[in-house]
Amino acid sequence: MRSRSIAWRLALAFALVCALVLSAIGVFLYRSLAAEIAYRDDLALLGRLEQVRALLADSDSLDALQARPRLYQNMLGNLDSLLLVRRADGSSVIAINPRQRDLPTLNAIPREQTPQRRDVLTWQAPDGAELALLSGEAQGPNGEPLTIIAGKVLSERESMLGSYRMRLYLSVGIGALLAFALGLLLLRRGLQPLRQLSEAVRGIDLRSLDQRLPDHGTPAELLEPVQALNGMLARLDDSVQRLSQFSADLAHEIRTPLHTLLASNGQALNHPRSTAEYQEVLASNMEEFERLKRMAENLMFLARAEQAERALNLQTLVLHSVGSELCDYFEALADDRDLRLDNQLHGELLADQQLLQRALGNLLANAVRHADSGTVISLRRRDESGWCWLQVHNHGQAIAPEHLGKLFDRFYRVDPSRAEPGDSGGLGLAIVQSIMQLHGGQVRVGSDADGTVFELGFVVSKWCLNREANQI
Repeated sequence: MRSRSIAWRLALAFALVCALVLSAIGVFLYRSLAAEIAYRDDLALLGRLEQVRALLADSDSLDALQARPRLYQNMLGNLDSLLLVRRADGSSVIAINPRQRDLPTLNAIPREQTPQRRDVLTWQAPDGAELALLSGEAQGPNGEPLTIIAGKVLSERESMLGSYRMRLYLSVGIGALLAFALGLLLLRRGLQPLRQLSEAVRGIDLRSLDQRLPDHGTPAELLEPVQALNGMLARLDDSVQRLSQFSADLAHEIRTPLHTLLASNGQALNHPRSTAEYQEVLASNMEEFERLKRMAENLMFLARAEQAERALNLQTLVLHSVGSELCDYFEALADDRDLRLDNQLHGELLADQQLLQRALGNLLANAVRHADSGTVISLRRRDESGWCWLQVHNHGQAIAPEHLGKLFDRFYRVDPSRAEPGDSGGLGLAIVQSIMQLHGGQVRVGSDADGTVFELGFVVSKWCLNREANQI
């Protein structure tokens, strides 16, 4: 099911907001108009009561007043108004009631009291018409007490307000439609850069990952997503390049042992050999198979580490004990090369024991392999602001600066001719870097005439404990 576009949704929302705003304004204006009309009608009734009181007080006789009915009709001005003047016995002096409605009993306002708006009564007649009524006492000629009833049918008011309501409804509806149409038009024009961005994204494929989305002239709201997409494309391009290089390096690394196996087996099959010679061939093949096995295991470890499939088994480790175990493991190999291992690690560390041992073991194996005979390989800890560093220092030939930035790449060797049996196939330092990434740390290397130092960095607040372990 196709979802509605953002432009339609925003245009509908804009139209709804406009309708609500127009409705609120319309309700306010309608109520203001209704209150104003009611106010004027009430004032007219109050004024009419005062006028009739004055007229009655100034008249010479009631008979003269009764003889002039057209005067009162002209004073009322329309057929929707009524005026009744009654004597105390209920007989009428003036009776202008065009619809001849029976009026309810009203409380007359005392003659000495000034009428107020609150005295006006709204009454609904049996025929459904609403009337505004006002009654007050008056004094006729010769001091005769009279009762005045002034009223007005509110049908004209209701008709006017009904017409006004219809105009408001039409105005709100037309305004909402116009807001929707204009909003949709403006939104489509405003989203044009987004469509252009989509076209640019569709034009990028695996062969053109080096292209970047244009950010010149991009609206400020889209600038950050464009920069994020360009950053993602840069990372994808780098990953694809590294994957291509990795595939080429892997093919090269596998080709060498396979070529050796094929050549040795071919020679063994082409000529009859003794049992000892066949055993020698098989032993040589076993070394190549071991090399391939280590390579496969290292590649599987790197794949799991990059995909974060390996959960860290964090433990509080005594660094001196970890260093002692590693020195004991590499002691025989170091003795063969006339090297001495010096463990100066101290303090405690929160880390995965197996992974830390593997990282330090790879660094120690690398140091033993490249250290000068008769020198010392040191394991040390160095603390600096926010970080603690575990160092493996060896004295040997300095590594050229152009190689330092590539040491942690897969299958990279400073001198491929120095590869020895039992090495990691160019993956040892790459594994170290992956282990440190799992711990949220970093690895770095420095090399000069004083030796080569590999360092594993851990964030102090997260991994390194402040208390020191007892020295062994």
